[in-house]
Amino acid sequence: MKIIDKTNDTWEIGDTVIDNDGRKGTIKKDKDDDFVIIRIDDNHIGNWCNGLAYEFGSSMQRLQHNASEFHKVNDNNDNEDWQPGDFVKNLDGEIGLITYDNDGDICILATKGSYAFNAAVPLIATENTSLSEFQRSFTGKWHKVPSTLILGE
Repeated sequence: MKIIDKTNDTWEIGDTVIDNDGRKGTIKKDKDDDFVIIRIDDNHIGNWCNGLAYEFGSSMQRLQHNASEFHKVNDNNDNEDWQPGDFVKNLDGEIGLITYDNDGDICILATKGSYAFNAAVPLIATENTSLSEFQRSFTGKWHKVPSTLILGE
């Protein structure tokens, strides 16, 4: 199986990011020209700027370094365009690899998390469905993540 390189996770102003704890924010620029992750969830408080932001950095690269636990997501999964070889992650911290099983059905194999000890067994498998249908069925539950989150730099 060919692994597709998905390491380019470049953040831009307006992107939505999330971490394992479900802290969700939007990338903005503040009045001092710093880049910040502004909190957009109701379940957590920020740790900077009176609880309104999760992290800040003087440049986008610095923000990504300071907030390494966050990864960019598309809340609607519209433009994530899952492909075999992509890594996906759920809010419980389970990480899997999208691939096909021996029967040609789409599945997510465990790579990190409580099920990773048995990575040969699919976390989720389907029968006779397209990759786009598989992705739509997990909207809001799983999001594509860059491979550097799993494999390291």
